[in-house]
Amino acid sequence: MPLCANRVPLPGSPSTCTLDTVIVPLPSFLLVAAFLLLYLRLLKAKPSPGATSYPKWLHYVYFILVIAALGMALLEIGRLVVDDLGVGLLPITPVAFFLVLYILWHERRVRTRAMSYLLSGYWLFLCIVFIVKTVRLRVLEQHESAKSKYPASDQLLDNAVMAGLFAVFFCAEIISIMLSKSVTPEPFELGGVR
Repeated sequence: MPLCANRVPLPGSPSTCTLDTVIVPLPSFLLVAAFLLLYLRLLKAKPSPGATSYPKWLHYVYFILVIAALGMALLEIGRLVVDDLGVGLLPITPVAFFLVLYILWHERRVRTRAMSYLLSGYWLFLCIVFIVKTVRLRVLEQHESAKSKYPASDQLLDNAVMAGLFAVFFCAEIISIMLSKSVTPEPFELGGVR
């Protein structure tokens, strides 16, 4: 299957093919690369056990909503395949969501303030990209043929829901960062210094 096939040409830029092959996957590629760099750095450092800076139930809600976003991304890919439109490089997005789920699952060992900054940047970047895609899909709605198995209105709704989820995730990460800054670290002693 080609990256993009049978797409309706739209006036203006970017095209839906460009969105699905370059723009939407970009935040996910950057997340994977940055995570690998941070994770390698964290492996060298001593893990510091600690509790999350927000209630555990909120952590589980966040985790479940990321699973919902993963489901939405897989649904979009599946519907594009059924309509033979090509999926571009969209499959990297679910890979990045699995990575986020891994980070959230192992939060006490892996999550640091740097990881929170990374996730907040990822969610913000992804939210912006999906808002751009949603705006372009609004134009597609006006130029689409009626025979599509994945109508533009459904594409618009799917992407708007995902953009909303990403905005919620971004806010959750910002709150987590603010709460973690308010936690004061335990005092430490300098051994051997008098």
